[in-house]
Amino acid sequence: MVCAECGRDVVQAKTGRPRKYCSRSCQARGYRRRRDEGRLSAAAAAISSGGASPSLIDAAISMADTRGIRALTLRTLARDRGIAMSALQHDLGSRDRLVALMVQQIFRESTSQSRSQDGEDAPVDEEPVDALLRSADEEWQAYRAHPWLVEVMTTTRPPLVPAVLASVQAVIGTFMRVGLDSGEAFNRYLALSAYVQGMATLLTAERQESDRTGTSYRSWWLDQFRAMGRSGATTRHPWLTELSATRSQESFHADAAFYDGLPRIVHGLVTSD
Repeated sequence: MVCAECGRDVVQAKTGRPRKYCSRSCQARGYRRRRDEGRLSAAAAAISSGGASPSLIDAAISMADTRGIRALTLRTLARDRGIAMSALQHDLGSRDRLVALMVQQIFRESTSQSRSQDGEDAPVDEEPVDALLRSADEEWQAYRAHPWLVEVMTTTRPPLVPAVLASVQAVIGTFMRVGLDSGEAFNRYLALSAYVQGMATLLTAERQESDRTGTSYRSWWLDQFRAMGRSGATTRHPWLTELSATRSQESFHADAAFYDGLPRIVHGLVTSD
């Protein structure tokens, strides 16, 4: 079970009622939030997992990885796990909360894996460009591992769970270190995230097209190139002939395109106007 306020794991006592908060400070913040707003904030509510275990969230992530996010429902998860639907509804509340928990777990794990390989967080004196490259790579790797995640996050209203907010804060804080105010930093965060998500969308689209048509990227491109040759397009646009030599591989190389453009995007974003 995770803390209803900050999303950290809660150590449960052997006896007594289950704890909703990891510390007294989080408990106090939760009380003040309920007092001031009359209800739990959307972020806290989204990550309050009730009795949902990490293994249940892992199972939901695995199902989405295999079948796609649209195939994931509380009913299908309950059936696959052999759990009563009523029990799952009691623990999770809704599909939206389940998806929020999945996002929280993925972002928390991807960040910790990237930054804790040596047992420590990233250095506070890390150069802004290096910090932004690392943050973008963390997000990219999460989308590579979980293709459905880009569909959930590419929206103006993503799940604002603590791990996502922490990731956004890290990027905005880095932009503010180069002299931008919070509004400018947020705009540049959106530009960087749009690049990462846009490239991830291409990757996801290629997987969907391959599954839908049963045709590899190489076969599709060769068919298109022959058709353009017959129409005279390759004569009018000589670059197509040169490009065909690099597009004859079996699959779309999203990583190559992503990492070629990323440093150029980042260097441009940290440059003051």
